[in-house]
Amino acid sequence: MASGKISPRQKMINMMYLVLTAMLALNVSKDILRVLDKLDKGMNATVSTVESGTATIYSAIEAQVAENPRAIPINDRALKVKEESESLFGLLKLTKEVMIAQTGGFDKEGRYKGSDNRDVGENYLLNDKSVGGQGKAKEIKERIIAFRNFLETQSDGDETMKRIVAETFNLEDEVVEGTKMSWERATFAELPLAGVIPFLTDLQSRVRRMEAKTAEHLYGQIDANTLKFDNVMAVVTPKSTYVTQGDYLEADVFLAAYDKGRNPQFIGVTPQSVENGVGKIRIQGSGSGSKTLKGSMRIPGSDTDYPFELTYTVAPPSVVISATKMNVLYRNVDNPIEISVPGVAPENLVVSGSGITGKAGNYIANVTNVTGKEVVISVTVKEKDGKSRKAGEKLYRIKGLPQAVGTVFKKKEGLISTSLLAKGVVEAEYQDFPFDLPLTVKAFDIKLEGKPAIQVKGNKVPNELRDQIERLRPGSSVSIRRIKAETPQGTRIENISNIVLDVQ
Repeated sequence: MASGKISPRQKMINMMYLVLTAMLALNVSKDILRVLDKLDKGMNATVSTVESGTATIYSAIEAQVAENPRAIPINDRALKVKEESESLFGLLKLTKEVMIAQTGGFDKEGRYKGSDNRDVGENYLLNDKSVGGQGKAKEIKERIIAFRNFLETQSDGDETMKRIVAETFNLEDEVVEGTKMSWERATFAELPLAGVIPFLTDLQSRVRRMEAKTAEHLYGQIDANTLKFDNVMAVVTPKSTYVTQGDYLEADVFLAAYDKGRNPQFIGVTPQSVENGVGKIRIQGSGSGSKTLKGSMRIPGSDTDYPFELTYTVAPPSVVISATKMNVLYRNVDNPIEISVPGVAPENLVVSGSGITGKAGNYIANVTNVTGKEVVISVTVKEKDGKSRKAGEKLYRIKGLPQAVGTVFKKKEGLISTSLLAKGVVEAEYQDFPFDLPLTVKAFDIKLEGKPAIQVKGNKVPNELRDQIERLRPGSSVSIRRIKAETPQGTRIENISNIVLDVQ
């Protein structure tokens, strides 16, 4: 442009054009370097988040050791995973630190002074020691392969786990513009320092993610059926604390935490039988007024006693109408009710009330179709002479079922790993509800962040979504809503809370 038969003025114009073009190229380069710097800082923040979650899993595994001998070998494996991860992570960290130091360190704004330096990365990572380099990329590749093989040995044959590890650390040769290159040259060649550092940080992120998944897998291998408790309390659950003369006090006495293979011993009271840690006590009521039952329990092989005490009342005969499960009646469910009049045979009772069915002392109140918010249950006794006498009545309030809670692995919100979520089963249950009313999820909508909601039949995350879930970035949200379930009687339940989870 500045040679040939042209005027001196034109030569000057052409030279100025070249200088201007170079300056423009330099500005673009600086913008790119700033972007790469921000990218690296963002990935480092993600690494810190994953490290925090993994530390929690390690602590959970270690906490099991004192209570569960089966956790000891798992903890040993977890410590080895942590050791191997730290070793590889440290190598990558040292590699970054050396190259940053060789290019002048950081400026006042915290950026690399040598961010545009192409020589240090090429020499330190790719050039062999025989020509003055360090060949560090080859060492990194060998260490990553060894780490990948080690993690596969910790998968316990889990094919999904092995596949994820292999995909995360895929170091195969690549074809770049028609030329086959080694992984290390295709990754690091001809890049400025600001381009090399994010690649190394990405490798650190992969190490931490796979460490977290492996630790989570190991935690799941601990025997979930082992009883774990650090406190024991004696509990008395009477069928009733109101006993009439001639009737019997019946109560269950048991330890809140127990080993079903070792029944407790009783002191001060003799139960009729002991099953799965529960003593069956039956005492005939005599006299009248307040009575107290005292005793203690002891775990076999231990010299520690756990005292219990029960106060009950013995009263003259009277009618008793009590809801077995609650003090109100609920719609859309069968409310079991026991009705008895002391001294009167159950077959001689006449029980009436909207939605009441049953006989011989055991009744069901189904108030689904009852108009209003209250129902009265009346009891009449058939006398031997054929006449009837009213024994009593009671007013019950009618309520609808509360909102059920949707969960995945007992989580309704918060963090969950992508591997767990991909295998998730959507469940619904009534929490803090007096009925044992199991629900079976029949359908739900699932929405991954950035994607439209998908309608699902059944209660499992569909197979076609598993890969998409496992590829979600940490922090991405997954919501499960419009959950539909059924009771064992086929009643459709749609008042179920949504599930909102963030993957890690």
